[in-house]
Amino acid sequence: MTTFERIFLVAGLRVYRILCDHFNQLLDRGWCRSGCYLYKPNMEKTCCPQYTIRLDIHKFVLSRSQKRVLRRMNDFLLYDKKPKSHSKEKSSDSKSNCQATKQLQTSVNDSKSPIIQTEFKKSERSLRGTKKKQIRKERALQRMRDKGIDVDEVYFKFEAGIIVFQQKRIEKEFARRRTLHSYVLDNEATTFKHRLEIRLVSVNSEEFESMLNESFSLFEKYQSIVHHDEDRSLEGFIRFLVKSPLFSSEDETPSGVIIFSKQNIIPPTYALGSYHQQYILDDQLIAVAAIDILPRCLSAKYLFYDPDYDFLNLGTYSALREILFTMELSKYRPDLHYYYMGYYIDSCPKMQYKSQFRPSDLLCDYSFTWVPVEKCVERLRQSGKKFVVFAPDKSPPKQIPVKSVLCSYEWYVFNVGFIYSKKKGVVLPYGSLLRRPNFKETESFMEEYARLIGPLAKEIILYRTP
Repeated sequence: MTTFERIFLVAGLRVYRILCDHFNQLLDRGWCRSGCYLYKPNMEKTCCPQYTIRLDIHKFVLSRSQKRVLRRMNDFLLYDKKPKSHSKEKSSDSKSNCQATKQLQTSVNDSKSPIIQTEFKKSERSLRGTKKKQIRKERALQRMRDKGIDVDEVYFKFEAGIIVFQQKRIEKEFARRRTLHSYVLDNEATTFKHRLEIRLVSVNSEEFESMLNESFSLFEKYQSIVHHDEDRSLEGFIRFLVKSPLFSSEDETPSGVIIFSKQNIIPPTYALGSYHQQYILDDQLIAVAAIDILPRCLSAKYLFYDPDYDFLNLGTYSALREILFTMELSKYRPDLHYYYMGYYIDSCPKMQYKSQFRPSDLLCDYSFTWVPVEKCVERLRQSGKKFVVFAPDKSPPKQIPVKSVLCSYEWYVFNVGFIYSKKKGVVLPYGSLLRRPNFKETESFMEEYARLIGPLAKEIILYRTP
């Protein structure tokens, strides 16, 4: 059940309970969660449009900077080795394009994976001969024509053969790549200088309650040093990062604590819902990631960590571990193969790192379709506008009739003489609610609510007061 409100340039839902699947659908319409409050910015009016960003973990490729972060953590755990100087990791990527070769490539084999296709583009330059080589090739082709040989067929097979060779080489190189899982060390080893333990703890468990004060102390330290936020309280922490309206229709109940290891990243049984992923170094809590496990994605909500360990790039490292976690979850739930990183703001330097988890997509707030982040960033910077429609060729989803919005309505029934009253309630479509004699419409947000929520407005219940 929800209540709807507008606050400045944000639409908000105060949610009492919501199915994990329903919340997953709202994520795909640009909504985000803070405790039991769901919100969506007005993209056309806000000063900083916030676009939902996600990664398909099946396509994820580690960058050099991300590998360095993983090696840095492993060096610290194995040898207590710390970097001499610490700086934020940055990486850039470049693309090349050769139309003729691309057409040949498609003719030979158009079913290669997107990763291999990307690697193939990088090697296209090797297929371009020098001017002298091209002249010699043309002379050879002319001699073949003089002899009556079908030059076009021979030439195509020649070029196609080169492409097949290049693709096989790329496939071998790709097979030799280190996987994300290969960087995970066995936390049971006794030869390590440090021991890192990662726990998945349900926010509704007794184990979480036993760690609540320690988690809040870490949160206080992080907010004070990193964000210079002095307005902190335990109640605010619980409201922001602990309380959750999510529930599942499945039978599983959240386990108290799940400890990650190299052999057992995640057991096959688990429950959808809200969790804290705790990073414990030598029996000391150094980082906590608030996450939601949903039917089709793992949604990262917030991370706070001990600034004393900033040299370990815990922001990037925790994101990589969450991606690895999602990979393991997808083995048991094939539909769960997306990693959501919240909102992306191109003008905010602190959010630039999100686009480095490739290949990521941004949500078009017009058509609610996903577009590669590189294309979106290019559109944003070329247009100079704050809000950009990433997929103008796509049509927006069809709006649902406002009268089909599901509502809950309660009222009091008084006996003769008003000695006592009794509350009654009913759940019905908005169109039926308008026809009730004891209901008088005083709000003007129903059209906006139906537009922002979409088809889900016919399933989740909107609470309406008399």
